[in-house]
Parts: sequence; structure tokens; C-alpha cells
Amino acid sequence: MTNPLLSDQESELTALLDAYQEKFPAAESPITYMMGFGPEQLCTILRQANGREIVFSYPDLDQGVLDGCAYHYKEAPDEAGRGNPITLQELLYARGLPRTAKTKLVRHRDTSGTIDIHDLYRNHRPAFLDYQRQQGNRVFDKCDFLVACLGEPGSQSRFVGVFKVQGIERETEEHYYYQLVEVPGFADLKERVIFDWGRAAISWHQWLRPEVGKTVLEIQPKPFSQPFTDYLDFTLSFAELTQLVNSQSPRDEWCRMLSATAGVYLILDQSSGKQYIGSAYGTEGIWGRWKDYVATQGHGGNVELVKLLAADAQHSWHFQFTVLMTLPKTMTQREVVKREQLYMKKLGSRAHGLN
Repeated sequence: MTNPLLSDQESELTALLDAYQEKFPAAESPITYMMGFGPEQLCTILRQANGREIVFSYPDLDQGVLDGCAYHYKEAPDEAGRGNPITLQELLYARGLPRTAKTKLVRHRDTSGTIDIHDLYRNHRPAFLDYQRQQGNRVFDKCDFLVACLGEPGSQSRFVGVFKVQGIERETEEHYYYQLVEVPGFADLKERVIFDWGRAAISWHQWLRPEVGKTVLEIQPKPFSQPFTDYLDFTLSFAELTQLVNSQSPRDEWCRMLSATAGVYLILDQSSGKQYIGSAYGTEGIWGRWKDYVATQGHGGNVELVKLLAADAQHSWHFQFTVLMTLPKTMTQREVVKREQLYMKKLGSRAHGLN
């Protein structure tokens, strides 16, 4: 009796092979490696190809031993850029980085879990600069410039500046301290340019070569200028909140901190003095709730705020946002709303405000 599961798998494999060989008629047939992978794994490899060519190999064939198979995908060309994407090099050279200079690209990323590099860069800048110039080996001896970036997820990197290397300032038994001076002219790119570091993501430094372009993945809006210091230590106008939401990536400080907590917040209508008390819970915490206000031009679905914006579509520019209380994200919706109602009572936002 025929096994229906096996039959379905064979049918899927046949269909995937036909589609693949139609797209890549000159490529080696994956069926050649059936013995190395088996039909189920071969189906998975073909599904995950997602329009890319597959390159197969037997790693130890040259030693006369067939010890399993290996494969990787050839990256499909960028159709939008017609295979000619924007590179980090062209952005930097256009702003004055000498093309012929010996330049190193450095990617700051702590894998030990003891240092938050993003926090160090954003909130403790002198400490970040000291961290960058302090090296255990003479890695910057032969270069004229450093192009500094922060490590993002995967092989992504965020550009944060160009520095002139002016030699070793001092040295100890354990470290060399380089004199690094930031080069002006790149402010419009700092923190905004996200590029692909490449396959050698484990290596934190490499030469920046004109002929090996570093593909730019994204140029983000101008980063938010106000640093995050404490949950209860800021107010944001609606204009500032809009800029903040539209400029943050998940790794940025405001996004990370406001996503990390539930809480009770206040919206002050500065034109009337009336207050709206709200609460935030769920996976994205306060950040997720405040994003809703930006997405809805200021009302967030709240009845009284909807009425204000219906009468004047620009009224949200009078709103000011602040946090009243932070709460653990493990609290239930009911527990968070209970705190929200307490603040409504304390501040009278039902009787005299916008709740």
C-alpha cells in the first residue's frame, strides 16, 4: 500500500525541482545531492531558496571522504537597484573621506553581555570614545582614518562617525591609547545609515576598500536629539513624540526603554489645561501605546480626543505626553487599569478632564 505522506512529499519535491530548474536552467540539479540530504531536507532547502540559486558541495570530497553535504544560497540581485545598490563608500567619499587613504571600518559590539554599547554611545559619550581608543593590540597603527559603527542584529551596522588616527597617545602594560579626532562633515549621516557589514560579522574591524562596496540597507530619518535619562524625567510634545516614533529603530534607547515597561501616562492639552490619563500594557508597553497616537494623528482611539480632532485636525499639536507611573509588564491588563483609574480619581480627569 502506498504511503500517502511519502507520495505528497514526492509530489512537492517534484514541483519544487521543476520550478527551480526552470528558473536556473544552467545550475547544477539539487536532485544530485538527494543521497546527502534526503527528500525532506531537500524540500526545505528548495522552499527556503526564495528565488535564489543554491550552491551545493561535499566538504571533504578533496580528501576522498564523503562526510555530509554543505550548501549556501547566492543572493538574488536587488531588482529595485538593478544590482547597483548605494554603498557606504560612495556616501563617505562624497563628503570628503579620501578615497586613497588607509581606512579601517570598526564595528563596536560587545558579545560578553557586560557592556551595552548603544547605551554607552548615546548616554555616556566620553566613555564610548575612551572605549574606542583603548586597544589591546596595535590594530590602528597602519591606518589614517577609522569609520566607526555600532553592531546591529545579524550583520547590520549603524554608522556613527569618521575619526582621524593621530598615533598612540600613551600605552600601558595592557593597552594602547590612540589619539582619535572626529572628522567634521558627516553629521547628516551619523546614526542614520544602516549598512551590511558582510559575512565576516565575527570580525570587529576590516579595511574599507573602494572596490568592495558595503551595501546601504536603510537611511533612517534624523535621530531624535533629546537623550533618554529616566521614565519620570521628561515631557514630550506631540511634535516631539512624532519625530521620536518616526526616527527610532528597535535598538534605540527611547524605543527599548519605553517598550520595556507598562505604566500609566498623562496627556496634557496645553491649550485648555485639561488632562487625559491613559494606561499601557502588552508586549510593547508604553512605546506601543504611544505609537498609536502618532498613527492616528493624536487621538489614539480615545473618545474625547477624537472629538477635539474632529473639530480641529491640528489640535493634537497642543498635546504633551509624560509618564506618571511605570509598572512591570508581567501585570495583567486589569491590574494596570486599576492604577490608571486611581490616577483619574486623584487628578479629577473624569470630572474636569478628557477621560
